[in-house]
Amino acid sequence: MSRIWGRGLVSVAMLGVLTVAAWAGIPPLSFAPTVDVELGPSGCTTGVDCSEGAVAVVAGDFNDDGKLDIATANNGSDDATVLLGDGQGGLTVEATLPAGVAPSAIASGNLDANTVIDLVVANETDSTISVYLGNGDGTFDAPTTYAMGLSPESVVLADFDGDTMLDVATADLFGESVSVRLGNGDGTFGDIVTTAVSGGPLGMAVGRLNNDANEDLVVSQNDDATVVALLGNGDGTFEVGEPMSVEESPQGVVIAQLDGDEFADIAVATEYFDTVSVLLGKGDGTFNDAVGYLVGGFPENVVAGDFNGDGIADLATSDSFGTLEFEGSASVLVGKGDGTFEDAQSFGTDIGPWGIVAADLNNDRLPDLVTANLDAADVSVLVNTGTPPTPSCVGDCNGDGEVTINELITGVNIALGATPVTSCPAIDANGDGEVTINELISAVNNALNGCPAA
Repeated sequence: MSRIWGRGLVSVAMLGVLTVAAWAGIPPLSFAPTVDVELGPSGCTTGVDCSEGAVAVVAGDFNDDGKLDIATANNGSDDATVLLGDGQGGLTVEATLPAGVAPSAIASGNLDANTVIDLVVANETDSTISVYLGNGDGTFDAPTTYAMGLSPESVVLADFDGDTMLDVATADLFGESVSVRLGNGDGTFGDIVTTAVSGGPLGMAVGRLNNDANEDLVVSQNDDATVVALLGNGDGTFEVGEPMSVEESPQGVVIAQLDGDEFADIAVATEYFDTVSVLLGKGDGTFNDAVGYLVGGFPENVVAGDFNGDGIADLATSDSFGTLEFEGSASVLVGKGDGTFEDAQSFGTDIGPWGIVAADLNNDRLPDLVTANLDAADVSVLVNTGTPPTPSCVGDCNGDGEVTINELITGVNIALGATPVTSCPAIDANGDGEVTINELISAVNNALNGCPAA
């Protein structure tokens, strides 16, 4: 994850957007003033022994208290930071975890037989991952290290071989590959298997692209200005699709349902053009041509969530060069439900936001935003203060009045910790940030019997 210096085109904050959105019947976006939380550790001296250069961020309930917590991968200090949430949007540093050389990405999920969330950090310079098994109190065991492909820039956890155990995959920039290790269910992993992916693989997301039983991947190819779908074979290997053109320097990528059908869509942050490229899925692992939407300057990553509570998926980016108004920013593209988006609205962060996560930090059913700031030793927290939605049907992710097999699979992945709850808030019936067996049973009943009448 090398920092590219220079300045691209910068989007201009548009006056009156909130007023126009409200007039058009679209619920307005509303975030509390940004709070920056230092990564610590306590008593450290900035530039000497503080954690710094946060490039990636992930959410999970690391101390099993029903409140979402945050962890960052810190490229500048070769470590990771765990920050515990107070259930009201506040974060406090709990632990600093030693990592490999130049951490570049982080993922969370349940890797062993207990119910505790674990962490995996990808380290770009020594081409490894660090695996941390959680103790259930916000602390973690010493890391176990595994070799991956050359220069892993992103990492995901998913069940690639259908055995209900989470596996790990990295996109390896200089290795021109995706590397997979299958999980053994006890926090350890098997031998490495690689799939060749040319063009500078950088960002990566996991999801089901062709509606079979296998987990698939989407990888951004930074050198070629393309993204490519890798369709899973169900054994940890993949069939590599044809590259799809996007705008220059694609970075982070997300898979989400953006146009109201049952097909997975793609959004990728395209750094040099200050845009997000959206590719709507056809349901067979192929996609329509990309459409670009302007956001802040140099967007590095993108996440999906319903940020204004209207039941329609939106997108948010971390803009490392901000806007004319903010040095660093998070930009939100409000979805119209048909795969198109309103003009971006930008909110200030600390300088150099790189990673971004959508997480409901105060259990109000609205996703908040947290950015990991490469050019500062902190994270920025943007608490969503909009009007929360009220789910009418447990498990109905897209609000169409039905619960499908794909939505049930999403619910299971959320329960496993492999998918954030913001990808389907309707599966979390009590809004506590976790998905329980009873909530999954409710979703299955709704799938079998239909959603309750509104």
